Amino acid sequence: MIAVALFVIWFGSLFFAYPVKLFSDPLSAILKDKNGQLLSARIAADGQWRFPAPDSIPEKYIQALLTFEDRRFYFHLGIDPIATVRAIYSNLKAGKVVSGGSTITMQVIRISRKGQKRTIGEKFNELWRAHSLELFKSKREILLLYAGNAPYGGNVVGLEAASWRWFGRNPHDLSWAEAATLAILPNAPSLISLQRNRELFLARRNSLLKRLRAENVMDELTYQLSVAEPLPSEPKSLPDKASHYIEYLRKDNGDRLFQSTIDPVFQRVTAELLTFHHHNLKANQIHNGAVIVRDLRSGKILAYQGNVPADAFPKDHFNDMIQAERSSGSILKPFLFAAALQDGFIHPGSLLPDIPSWISGFNPKNFDEKYAGAVTASQSLQRSLNVPFVHLLRNYSVNRFYDLLHELGFTTFKKPAYHYGLSLILGGGEVNLWELTDVYAKLGKVLVDNEIDDKFPIGEGSAYLTADVLRALNRPETESGWTYYGQELNMAWKTGTSFGFRDAWAVGFTPTVVIGVWVGNADGHGRPGLTGISAAAPLLFDIAAALPLAEQWFTPPYDALNEHQVCAHSGFPASSNCELKKSVTSLLHQKKEVDNCKFHQLVRTDLTKKWQLPADCFPNDSAILTKWFVLPPLMEHYFRRSHAEYVALPPVKSGCQTDKLWMDFIYPPPSAVIYQPKVFGGQLNPLVFEVVHRNPAAVLYWHIDTRYAGTTAGKSHQFQFTDIEAGTHQLTVVDGDGTAIHRTFTLEKK
Repeated sequence: MIAVALFVIWFGSLFFAYPVKLFSDPLSAILKDKNGQLLSARIAADGQWRFPAPDSIPEKYIQALLTFEDRRFYFHLGIDPIATVRAIYSNLKAGKVVSGGSTITMQVIRISRKGQKRTIGEKFNELWRAHSLELFKSKREILLLYAGNAPYGGNVVGLEAASWRWFGRNPHDLSWAEAATLAILPNAPSLISLQRNRELFLARRNSLLKRLRAENVMDELTYQLSVAEPLPSEPKSLPDKASHYIEYLRKDNGDRLFQSTIDPVFQRVTAELLTFHHHNLKANQIHNGAVIVRDLRSGKILAYQGNVPADAFPKDHFNDMIQAERSSGSILKPFLFAAALQDGFIHPGSLLPDIPSWISGFNPKNFDEKYAGAVTASQSLQRSLNVPFVHLLRNYSVNRFYDLLHELGFTTFKKPAYHYGLSLILGGGEVNLWELTDVYAKLGKVLVDNEIDDKFPIGEGSAYLTADVLRALNRPETESGWTYYGQELNMAWKTGTSFGFRDAWAVGFTPTVVIGVWVGNADGHGRPGLTGISAAAPLLFDIAAALPLAEQWFTPPYDALNEHQVCAHSGFPASSNCELKKSVTSLLHQKKEVDNCKFHQLVRTDLTKKWQLPADCFPNDSAILTKWFVLPPLMEHYFRRSHAEYVALPPVKSGCQTDKLWMDFIYPPPSAVIYQPKVFGGQLNPLVFEVVHRNPAAVLYWHIDTRYAGTTAGKSHQFQFTDIEAGTHQLTVVDGDGTAIHRTFTLEKK
């Protein structure tokens, strides 16, 4: 019974002596790459370099530490009787603590009880607590506690921080001399350090190495090389290869160890190329840029360059432009294209209007301010034409596209859909590179997953057709100038430029990765030439060429695709009036059927097709019905400039009447409010109105309200007015056949 009672007392005292939490000091923020190598670090809140506790300790360090500090570590229970007796005798003889006899376990306790005076009573307290620690912790755990919290000179705490600060490398990469140096460093730092008493420190290190050699821990050659290694003199700067990423992670997670998925090769390559391009761009006062690379399947980050590296001395380099919300430009067009395919608004080759347009006061223009009349949806996407996509968005619905963007994963569109209107597709809203690459990755992931993600609103068929259109390497910077980038890569890519040349975007994805690039000025200052195609795309392609990307393209999702017969001229499903048809790859199932071609009509002509003969104008035996590809007058006016094969309708036979529209206004738009400013000298700018007519030889008669104003003739019909009063007016234009068109507008003078 006495033995049991003694055991209970012994165990209870150890239990209550056991410190549940030894260390609660603030930690440094540490970011490691996918291989566990240090990328970036931030000092702890108390000004110490204190890394989170390691999960392993290199064997070299353990052998050096135990040889120097605690040779019987694996054989005692926190107290080394031999060392303790020797220390007690020395301390009693001196009347004060002159020798510790401390084991590694006791040192862990002493470090945790910082601020305690080194008295004999405190030493006995350490002994008992160390014994308790041995009861509840394994030897490995105790070594980890020591390695994570021992002081290593100055403001360096813990083995890993010391290894990086003194030697610039991971503890597992230390040499024998370096491991021995760090084993000695926490011992009596007031007498020995790397910056004073260096000769004494070197002697102790070499003495430890000699003991390790004597115990055959190392061979003779290793020993000779080790003692020849010099001591470090100054702490080294810690790596900072992902400065913006560690700050992004700290923002919501505090200071701790962040084990990232960053690929060190990708991180290095993107930093080098971003710096190289920065040197070229800064001549045009373009100072900032950002790059992010994600794994396509998982969306995990492989490279994160929030701005040009600081050593390149860029302006505003502290700003993380991956997280910055900036005008999207044209970078969202692929999602509208894919959705319009899926929902049955278009086929890839369907014609879209590319004409001067005023829609509810919104006047979109293409980058080059030119018009093609009509362009296929695929060409509109490849050439990033603004006007066709505004018309497509109007048909698709702004509200519907706004909801789609939220379903895709964009959170930066915080205002109601009506706030953005049709400008939503041209940069009226803001995105950031983080979300943009995440959504593009999801678009590509649809094509590599065997299972369809029901939560992602774009299916594999429309995703594949969109990616295939974006795979073309050639892109026009203007209608007449094409730019080609290097070798052919199996990469779908898209650029974007915001209004005022403030933001240049480029995003590309392959079956393995997605790469996002932003270039511009963090302060929003625009620059001529700051476009996606000229500033961001070259960096995108240099990165894609430098990284090991997949050589194969996405496998077509045959179950989601089908061959459709469409009108060869319009790209819409062929109506009965379409003579020429072709087979195109499109979706097997769409939410609704694409409308049939509206551009082919039955036209009644004479036998030579020289004249139109409206019904009941000539006998049937003098006329034939001809299937004709007819564009509206405004579309036809611009389409004919680049399509010599286009055959315009023949004129109406004299004396006949037709209900077909033969002319249309280019300007003014319907119900326009026009402001007439004054020029230098106080005179008013003239008002210039314009009309197109199918007949290049037509003469047009212009009227303002009830007053005749004059005529125009030839291919171009522009008329100037200088004497119109402020107010609401009706403009009337009549051709030689008596056909009239009307437009009402309101004039305000400034």
